[in-house]
Amino acid sequence: MDILRGIEQSSVTTKLLIAVVVLYLVYDWWCHQYFQRRGIRVGSYLPIIGSLHQIRKGFGYRFPQYREKYGRVFGWYMFRKPMLAVTDVDIIKQILVKDFSSFVNRREEGPHAGIMGKGLLSLQDEEWKEVRTVVTPAFSAVKMRTMSFMINECCDTMLNNIDMAVKEGSNINCKDLYGGFTMDTVAWCGFGLKIDTQVTKDHEFVINAKKAFKANESIVNAIIANWFPALRPVLNYFDAGSIPKEVVRFFETVTSESCKLRQEQGGDVDNSKNIDMLQLLLNAHNEAPDPTDDVAGNGFHKHKRALTNVEVTAQSIIFFLAGYETTSSLLGFASYLLALNPDVQDTLYAEIQDKAPSRDVIGYDVVNKMTYLDMVICESLRVYPPASLFARICNKTFSYNGLTIEKGVTVLMNVWGIHRDEEYWPEPDKFDPERFSPERKPLIQACTYVPFGFGPRNCIGMRFALLEAKMALVRVLQKYRLDVCPETKIPLNLNPTPFSAPKDGIKLRAIARK
Repeated sequence: MDILRGIEQSSVTTKLLIAVVVLYLVYDWWCHQYFQRRGIRVGSYLPIIGSLHQIRKGFGYRFPQYREKYGRVFGWYMFRKPMLAVTDVDIIKQILVKDFSSFVNRREEGPHAGIMGKGLLSLQDEEWKEVRTVVTPAFSAVKMRTMSFMINECCDTMLNNIDMAVKEGSNINCKDLYGGFTMDTVAWCGFGLKIDTQVTKDHEFVINAKKAFKANESIVNAIIANWFPALRPVLNYFDAGSIPKEVVRFFETVTSESCKLRQEQGGDVDNSKNIDMLQLLLNAHNEAPDPTDDVAGNGFHKHKRALTNVEVTAQSIIFFLAGYETTSSLLGFASYLLALNPDVQDTLYAEIQDKAPSRDVIGYDVVNKMTYLDMVICESLRVYPPASLFARICNKTFSYNGLTIEKGVTVLMNVWGIHRDEEYWPEPDKFDPERFSPERKPLIQACTYVPFGFGPRNCIGMRFALLEAKMALVRVLQKYRLDVCPETKIPLNLNPTPFSAPKDGIKLRAIARK
């Protein structure tokens, strides 16, 4: 009898498990019919994981194919989460500018260790507006102009590294070369620290930065955070957040010690002798808003408050991490494209000889007057945008031209797809800086070129990134011609992440100019 009873109980348990699995799969199927029920075309997906299997080769490769097959608006599933991918520039313009109030917030990418939730990338609604308004003056043209000499000195070390490679008969690794340069630049301009990572490869700044980037690439953490949002606090507790706690503590220490040192040297944290980003953030509440910034132009928060220590630290970390990777990628891609297009490189070199023939004349005003340099940088950003997509969350149901986006749905703006759309960019795979000539640039349709986003929540560090990249490229081309070598991968094989980066790096030959 006991055996029969055990068999019967086991049979009931099995049936219950089967019932639970069936109900779960039915629920999963129902969730994956979200767009179909609304008449929106959807890319292929699988149970449970949704459309993730489609991006093995990267967002940049797959989304343009989806655009050709399903149109400029189509559904996509992150596990069970419905996401609307958009490359229709009229809709994007509505979302990013005209109906910005319905799409203020970015998508929460995963677990966040406490302090990082106070960074501009994570803040939401009124709190984001308030901090953005306070921080904006730190990135004004005037402030960038004062940082030019710091960037130029970091370029000196970069040129020395190229000199050594040329003397040794070695090719240059753009990731290492420009990665060290951008890290030194961001550390000095951000924290007032001359760390010289281009020489000292094992510097603690380098170690902590690598830990942060490695953690951000953790697929397992992203899966758990997106599939089981309720477990995000658990991930943070076990230090599985987007940035490890030890890295956050390192930058907290750097920030607090820098503030303390300034107080000791100047008697006040508001020390005008320091012109780095940290000091600008400490003083930001006393600065007038920049009228060219979208948020300032909309009149948000006329009365500004001082940032708390936590907010200053969070913005400093964001400035460091975001500025390091994206600018390094831009310089690598620009160098690669110039090496593949020697005629373009010759034209740019002619402008350099005319406008910036020597080291000491290079600065904010000079590089901003270099028309062809700007054309080259803009076209490099179009061909290889550092971020292949960005997202906004619909916080208020939105309707436009027959399309309805419901509250809570994430909208993906596919930058790669927009930049490679033949309707907006004829021969999109061709590197042609003339697209951004003074005559043609005003004719470019709004939101067809969005490497830094668009509207009030665009990239606040755009000016700094462009200044840094332009100065570095000019300094390199003043002295060297860039060429391909046997190690150059043509075409580039990119990493399957939202950030455009070559999987095998970029190797080039630097040839000294006579």
